[in-house]
Amino acid sequence: MKIFNNWSNLRVIQTPIIALEYYSADRQTILSSFHQYANECCLPVYYWNPGYATLQQVQSTLQQVQSTLQQVQCFDKHLPNLGFHSNMTSVSDAFSEMYNSECVLCKTELSVESDVLQFLLENDYPGIFLLEDILESGSSEQPLVRRYSQLANAFFELKGRWANQYWVLLGEYIQLPSKLSPLIPLLKCPLPDRFEVEVLVDNFCDRNCSLDFGSDAVAAKKRLAVSSLGLPQAEIELVLDRSLSVTASVVQIAQLVLEHKISQLRDQGLEFIASPDVPHAGGLDLLDAYLSEVVKLSEADAKKYHLRPPKGMLLWGPPGTGKSLSAKLAAKKLGYALLAASWGNILGSSNPDRALSKMLDTADNLGGCVLFFDDFDKGFSGWESNADGGVARRLSQKLLTWMQEHESPVLMLATVNRLEMLPAELIRRFDDGGIWFVDLPHSGARYEIFNLHLAKYFPEQFGEGKENLWSDRQWYSLLSDYAGATSAEIAIAVKRCAERAYCEGRPGSIELAHLRYQRTQFVLSSERSSEDIQGIRNKASFARPASGRDGSKFAAAEQELFEYQPPAYDKT
Repeated sequence: MKIFNNWSNLRVIQTPIIALEYYSADRQTILSSFHQYANECCLPVYYWNPGYATLQQVQSTLQQVQSTLQQVQCFDKHLPNLGFHSNMTSVSDAFSEMYNSECVLCKTELSVESDVLQFLLENDYPGIFLLEDILESGSSEQPLVRRYSQLANAFFELKGRWANQYWVLLGEYIQLPSKLSPLIPLLKCPLPDRFEVEVLVDNFCDRNCSLDFGSDAVAAKKRLAVSSLGLPQAEIELVLDRSLSVTASVVQIAQLVLEHKISQLRDQGLEFIASPDVPHAGGLDLLDAYLSEVVKLSEADAKKYHLRPPKGMLLWGPPGTGKSLSAKLAAKKLGYALLAASWGNILGSSNPDRALSKMLDTADNLGGCVLFFDDFDKGFSGWESNADGGVARRLSQKLLTWMQEHESPVLMLATVNRLEMLPAELIRRFDDGGIWFVDLPHSGARYEIFNLHLAKYFPEQFGEGKENLWSDRQWYSLLSDYAGATSAEIAIAVKRCAERAYCEGRPGSIELAHLRYQRTQFVLSSERSSEDIQGIRNKASFARPASGRDGSKFAAAEQELFEYQPPAYDKT
């Protein structure tokens, strides 16, 4: 465990208190690690959280078994006719092999009543004390400010008396106040990286000889490792063992692990899409070409030339123009998972700092992902007024630092409708990948979007390899009807035609008149909110266009209002 050696070094320089962030599933690993080191230092280890009224001593399962065996041996001396004593040595050796690394919590007589910190300050018990959730929000009896003062006092007292007493403040997320951060080092137990996950998967496969790997064992192991990325080590082991009780197929176990991970991320307000399925860009040719360059820059050979892919991209434009679809396109082209987050959900959570930290840690350890924020600008509506008490400012600063410093294969992609609502310092972080303007689709783009959705809902008429049923003249009239429509409005119109066809007993069948009829059933958003959308489009020159000029056969021909005629020269 990486954190284990870090704590050992801090102990050498007499650091009496540290804070340690870890995932709750890894509690057994934490207990075992500190128990192992405490044995080398000849110190006991105690554990406490608000659910206990007394300190719990951390002991290995082997110690418990040996204690039980000693009691049995003592009992056997008084009743020799039972014949237990002859088998005690072999039983002890067997249990030593089975339980040498496991730890359990044993109740002690050390009652802390309601204040564990005060109890430790008033007593000189030697040992390593693991105190969980001690920095969580206080109560009327134990206000948080008092705990901060107790910890500051303890730091100087423990350091002054050179006692063999060390405190480890445990928690899933720890935010030290300014008065404690210079005194107490903050260490973190990170999520396992790709190599560590592959080792866990290999060990799991080696332990279970009955596993079915299918036709390709290497591919099955790789799929299982990829499904496990982003989970704590102990949680991976638990889910793998649990899945084994359901099926012996490695491919099916990988699917069960993936479903578990998706469920866990959804509880955090995140949507995880392992393999985004989007056909093509739908008219965003310039953006599509740039994403192809990002794919090349993600290759290992690019590092030889000190090149790397961008860390962030910003998609700007009117609502419904395909910005969210572009995030899925980026993930598909890169071969990454898509992790969709909401800045508003983060700000509205009970602990926004914890929510953001967990999200960034997860993104860093997914082995490559597109971190997608939709409607990013809505989370900064109260930026100037500090209406949220400065929470958005603090979190955005943390996000800025992460975008600048992280080296993991994560592309942050955010969509905005109003660029001016974002703070300038945040906009600058997207200069690397660029700010792209996604405008209303031109005629050629509308043609592509129509065919994309027609192939989805009417594959017998517009599927791949099918001859186009409508003439260019018919298409031209349809595209003219939908001039000013967004990508979303075109998609909805085609879907409604499919729904109506099914209800009328002709599923999978559509005619041009059906789409033209649907156009009469709604008002375009570009007309309904013309001033707002035109205001957004007027600032398009500040960004890179996601679509090139319309070069299709449906493009409007350029016409000159007045034909230029050279002046006549007087020959005389």
